[in-house]
Amino acid sequence: MKKSKSIQIIKQQGIAEFIKYKKNKIYTKYEKKFNINIFTPYLLKFCKPLKDDYKFILFSYGVSGHWAFKSFLKYCELDDFVLYQNNYSYYKEYKNFNKKNYYVEIAWYQSMQPKYKHISKILNKNKPVVILTRDPISRLKTMVNHGSYKIEELGKNELKNFYINEDIFENLDRIRYTDKNGYNANLKKPDLSSIYFIVNEELSFSYFSNINLIKNKNILYVDTKSISKDNAFATIKTLAKELNFKEPNDNDEYKFKQKFWNELYYLLPYRFIVNNDILIIVSDENKVFLDNDKYYKEIKDDLIDIKKELVNTKSKLFDKISINIENKNWTIIKDDKALINDLREYFEKFMIILGKKANERLENMVKEEDVLNYLKEHQDLGKKIKNILDYELQHIKEHRPDIINSWEYYKKFLEFFKE
Repeated sequence: MKKSKSIQIIKQQGIAEFIKYKKNKIYTKYEKKFNINIFTPYLLKFCKPLKDDYKFILFSYGVSGHWAFKSFLKYCELDDFVLYQNNYSYYKEYKNFNKKNYYVEIAWYQSMQPKYKHISKILNKNKPVVILTRDPISRLKTMVNHGSYKIEELGKNELKNFYINEDIFENLDRIRYTDKNGYNANLKKPDLSSIYFIVNEELSFSYFSNINLIKNKNILYVDTKSISKDNAFATIKTLAKELNFKEPNDNDEYKFKQKFWNELYYLLPYRFIVNNDILIIVSDENKVFLDNDKYYKEIKDDLIDIKKELVNTKSKLFDKISINIENKNWTIIKDDKALINDLREYFEKFMIILGKKANERLENMVKEEDVLNYLKEHQDLGKKIKNILDYELQHIKEHRPDIINSWEYYKKFLEFFKE
């Protein structure tokens, strides 16, 4: 009679290995029965630990330079595996992840109570943890100004295609903002009342709470000032030595000076269709807006910039944009004089309207001082933020007081409570 596998494991490997076997068996059962991406937060105690070959763990927080930082790491040939984002798990995808040089990211963007109390079960406690930080008042300012794609009947219009006979002004009416209650389909400029919604729903400040979920002791804080265009290259070089990944190439230093978010974001990328099926993509000058976008991953390396063929070099935004087309498609249309003339006329109007939209956005953006004044006027909100930060910043205050002392607007915010 065949002995059960459980008995064999107990006899041959001991009780500890038997317990691991049973845990993994339970996990596999639930993986098949349910959507593990949803249930993983509650099943972490049964999950197999991640392989031990990742370089470090990244805790990224919204509007704290995460896009730029992750791009800089990519320039160093370091890949990213997102393990969790907010309370959604990608653990199931890990078994198909085959990159050799990578780090594990946990993205704490939204303000919600984390469900990962057993997260330390699958992470190596000896791995360094990199945490991105930024002046909290500056984070609130950027979040108020952030906006999002306008939601339409078919969803967000980030992949909407536009055509030559359409109204460009209407096409570029793409951005909406939040107010006190969340997304507002009629709101076309930033609203300071959105800070209520941001603090309650959209933005996590849970630095200390999240550190307490893990057992890792080697915590490295990276403030956004250290990855500004003047400091990023040197910072990444230092981190490469400390975290054992490839140093950036000196010839790529210019890449570390790029802006990853500006007044053109959400206005661009702009998808323009000619001849029924040929795609032209208007993006930022260096195509940074396309870098981390899965929709352009397959074609990005084949794109060429044809703006010199279509736009006057004296145009105000000439140096800030690129007009991109796949090389094979440019070969098809470049000798069609009638079409090229139509495109030149179209983009002459487009650049004027894009400039107006960009200027309008810049003029409407709030500043840190506006946020401070709003919090001073709305004491209930100010006290709530103060209580959150008093708790969540304590580890940073203890281990990196220099970062806290560099936060100009946070210090002004604290002055409110001395009066």
